[in-house]
Amino acid sequence: MSSATTNVSDIGSLPGSVRVAHGRDGRSPSLAVVEAVADLAGVDPDALGEETGIVLYDHVDPDALDALVTHRHGDAALSFTVEEYDVRVDCDEVVARIAE
Repeated sequence: MSSATTNVSDIGSLPGSVRVAHGRDGRSPSLAVVEAVADLAGVDPDALGEETGIVLYDHVDPDALDALVTHRHGDAALSFTVEEYDVRVDCDEVVARIAE
């Protein structure tokens, strides 16, 4: 587990999934994605790129992601794949899971 364990919780109905809230505590959506993927990968978020080779910017522009999600309300959500992880970002949280 990552050092973000206190901010990350498993979703009981989705085995192999992690949910990370963003926005209310100042955490950006892109940082929440990194924390969720790192938790699934079993590494510290600060070491995600170094230990797994996963760099968020290789998959999505973090600034654009933050801008799109921060200014959306309601049911709007973005979904994308980061290596072997499916990621869904909405206006409140990130849900990441191991891709099937």
